[in-house]
Amino acid sequence: MADQSEESPQKLPASVYLVGALTQCALGMHAPFLATYVLDMGANLAELGAFRSVGNIAPTILQPVWGSTSDKVGQAKKFVAFGTMTGLFMVLLFLWAETPLHMIVMYGVQSILFSIQIPTWQSLIGGLMGEENRGDELGRLGVATNIAALTATLLSGFIAGFPLLIPFIRESLGPLGLFLFPSVEAWREAYYLPFYITAVIGIIASILSLKIKEKPREVEKRRKFPPIHEILSKPGDFRRFAFVAVLFSFAMSMAWPYFIVVQRVWLNSTLFEIAIASAVMTVSTVMFTVPFGRLSDKIGRKPLILLGRGLLFLIPIMYAFSIPISDFLNIPGVWVIYIANSLAGFCIASSVNAITAYIYDVAPEEERGSHLAVYNTFTGIIYLSGSLIAGLLGEVFASFIGAYLAVFWMLIISSTLRFIASFFYLFIREPRTYSSNVWRELRSLIQYRRHDTDTLPTH
Repeated sequence: MADQSEESPQKLPASVYLVGALTQCALGMHAPFLATYVLDMGANLAELGAFRSVGNIAPTILQPVWGSTSDKVGQAKKFVAFGTMTGLFMVLLFLWAETPLHMIVMYGVQSILFSIQIPTWQSLIGGLMGEENRGDELGRLGVATNIAALTATLLSGFIAGFPLLIPFIRESLGPLGLFLFPSVEAWREAYYLPFYITAVIGIIASILSLKIKEKPREVEKRRKFPPIHEILSKPGDFRRFAFVAVLFSFAMSMAWPYFIVVQRVWLNSTLFEIAIASAVMTVSTVMFTVPFGRLSDKIGRKPLILLGRGLLFLIPIMYAFSIPISDFLNIPGVWVIYIANSLAGFCIASSVNAITAYIYDVAPEEERGSHLAVYNTFTGIIYLSGSLIAGLLGEVFASFIGAYLAVFWMLIISSTLRFIASFFYLFIREPRTYSSNVWRELRSLIQYRRHDTDTLPTH
């Protein structure tokens, strides 16, 4: 008879799923189109690189502050509410940006505000999960939030496909319509509703986040946390993981400014096609998130991190060769992007939640917010420098070999460095022993399929 005193695994409350889904819905409404918004303003390659990197400045500098502060104060949900409301409401001001430089500055301010939400949210949900089912719970939460983001992105792209919608709303609302939706260039009007909806959902999510029943902390555990240099100078699994992640993060971020150029300039993708590309990646992520979450609880985090990071080098290659591949297969170029993004979603599902769970595993329970913030800081610095350097290099290359070849070679360089850097994840160590391993799970899967085949009717 089972031990009745054994507690069932601690699961995340419904309020966490609701707030997480609303927040990701707000992000899905606008985030996939921000690079397009800047490109449509006439941004060059250097400005695209600066735009991608400026979003990492505030999280890089301030996330450790918010993470450690929420750990000490024990009121993470208040930080979450403030960061969510102000960060998402700030998106409205993007409508008044006139040049790429204006947009870069505004995006930097928005990143300062939203940086409050990121580590405090992770710390909040980290205290509401049981250790033995952490990967599974993160996977389930990822499915809910990704579905919300997917729906919002498709809706936003669908809205952009109706250029007469805003003029109709403006005329229907009379003076209020002229105030809310002033006449501007047609391309800019496509962003009106997504940005307004983002702000409204952000306000709702911030209010609901205050309803989450935060796990109480003992007074003696609300202590000062070691500063960043102490965390990183202390030998152990976390420091090893942080240094390994830096190498890959630089290679990964180098390609980011150029994906939108391939879609918008090379392939002339519409906003709806860009929305579909983002949605394809989200669908792929949702499909594999829960299975990978459960698998990480069985075989460990390292194999899944290796799988996800090890395949990401293929994405820049597929973007770089999107036109030749489409010609060879006789398919529209945008379909090559859809295939690449589906693979990217698979990689995200495999590695991202496993990385978060790994940090939870190796960090002391009362210091998870600080460790997550330090990790985000460390990798954020590299994301910043990778995108910025890649944008500047691309602009220099463009002056000699033309914009097309500059984008092509920067994607190839990023792919090559991703491939090399992914091998460094072999050096990370699991903090504990797991009940299974990769080969045992593969054998079980093969045997299960054979068993199913043997039991099928033969007539």
